Order: sequence, then C-alpha cells, then structure tokens
Amino acid sequence: MPRHAPLPPEYVRHPFSTRLARVRGVGKRRLDSPDLSAPYRGVRSTSAAIPSVEDQAAAYAPRLSEGQFFSHITAARLWHLPTPRKFLATEPIHVSTPDRVNRVRTAGVTAHRLAPPTHRVQTLGRVRVSDAVSTWVQLASILSLDALVAVGDALVLDPVFPDRDAPAPRPYATPEELRLRVEAFRGPGKRRLLEALELVRLGVESPKETELRLLIIRSGMPEPAVNVLIHGTRSPFVPRVDLVYAEWKVLVEYDGEQHREDPEQFERDQRRAADLRAAGYTLITVRKEGLSRSGRQRTVTEIRDALVASGWRP
Repeated sequence: MPRHAPLPPEYVRHPFSTRLARVRGVGKRRLDSPDLSAPYRGVRSTSAAIPSVEDQAAAYAPRLSEGQFFSHITAARLWHLPTPRKFLATEPIHVSTPDRVNRVRTAGVTAHRLAPPTHRVQTLGRVRVSDAVSTWVQLASILSLDALVAVGDALVLDPVFPDRDAPAPRPYATPEELRLRVEAFRGPGKRRLLEALELVRLGVESPKETELRLLIIRSGMPEPAVNVLIHGTRSPFVPRVDLVYAEWKVLVEYDGEQHREDPEQFERDQRRAADLRAAGYTLITVRKEGLSRSGRQRTVTEIRDALVASGWRP
C-alpha cells in the first residue's frame, strides 16, 4: 500500500480548500490521493462520511466566499429546528449570497440570493448561517403552514430544562421579534408567515404537540393551554401536562414512542397518569397513530367526548 505524504494537522481534522492547500505546498497528486474524499468541487476531506448537517456544512465551508452563508433547510437543521424530514447525506446544501455576489453554481448545492435587512447572518459554531428568525422567514416558501408553525413554536420556546444540545442560548426569539420581522418581510411566503404567526404559542415543546394542538382547534374545540403545571395531585412532584383544559379538568398529551421504549420512563408515566386521574382529571393520551390520517377523527372524537362529559357545550 503506497504511503501518502502527511497533510498539515488542521487538514486532517477538518475539510479544506484545494486552492489554499496548493498555496501551502500540497501537490495535485496528494490532493487526488484515494485516501481523500471530494465532498464538493474544490474541497478535500480525510473522511468520506457525512453523518450530520454539521459535517455537511463543514465539508462545504471551505468553498464559502465572503458574504455567502448557509440558509433555508440547511440553516434550520444547524439551528436544530424541526423539519418534516430527517437529514440525508445526499440532500443538497442550501447556500445564499447577497445581491452583490455571484450565485453559487456547483453540484449538490441549492443556491439562493438573499439580502439584508430581511435576512441576517451570524456565526454558528464554525460557519456563517442565517439567524434563526431569518431562517424561519426563508422556510415560508418551502414548508407547509403547520410545519412553519412548529418551527415558530420552537423559536420562541424557553425550555424548562436547559437544552445543552442547542447551538445557541434559547429562546432564539420572542413572539414580538417574530411579528416585527414578518411585518418587515417582502418576499415569497409572507401570507403563510402571517397565518403561522397567529398560531405560534409559547411553551410548545415538540412538533407533535404543535400538530395535536392545531388538530384540536381546527376541529372546533376551545384552544387548550400549553404545558401547564397541575397542582393538587398525590404525586411527590408537580406534573406538567402538554395541553390543558383547566375549566373542564381535561388533559391531553402526546406520548412519543421513547416513553414506551424506556421501561423506567413508562412506569413513571403510568404512576403519573394514575395520580392525575385520582385528582379528578380526565387524561387523554395520543400516540403516533392518533395523528395519522386514519386516526385523527378518532382523536378528535375522544377529546370532544371528554369535554362534553365534563360540561363543555359546543
């Protein structure tokens, strides 16, 4: 097996520009060696794998010229905002340029031209990226209304427990900041942004909670309060519930599969549910199938029946 000339240490750790590598004395033969991958034209990397959007952005970063930045779905993923589909290494990376800079033209890139003040840029980790609210504005031309609401809910969320995986301190924005940026925006998707803005709520902790809340209010039922502490149960801690109708003592929760996969968590959930019911609450648990196309009507009926039984009148 042929031995390859050593690379500068930083080139071993991170993808690098072939142009700058040549300036540093790395020859063409070394750059074309089979131990290096070429994730994008003009870029080399010692790793062929791109398991995350952070790796994808790092692989493209050496190509970014002055003023260029990551945007749209790529920026949303870098901000850890909810998107309808999981990351795929084969998906295009979204790169934007201001008006004065030539648009990117290379394989694997979806290019955009965006300009301030509507679109703002900041450094996130090692790369330049649309700020969180600008990213939301950009997604208006890509995502459905409900997906856009889920992103808005995530932007204004101030987590009860510290989000140690977040790339920046949360919340990323306030509802007032969203309103001001949407009002100033002139571009595709503004009408959808205005609709989404009216549906964004504080305290929503997951896209499934958003989906369930929107299903409820579109079915003609009152809008529930979001993530409320329920006092007066026999539990040694004060439980917090996703969606709450305090007046009728009806509680609605989305139960993700992770709750059932962890036996200890499942047991805690069962005790918590028993404590809430013993305190006089009706607890409705909605699982994945309850938000499917075939299960939505059953979910709506179950919640409506519980409200009516507790005294609500349509």
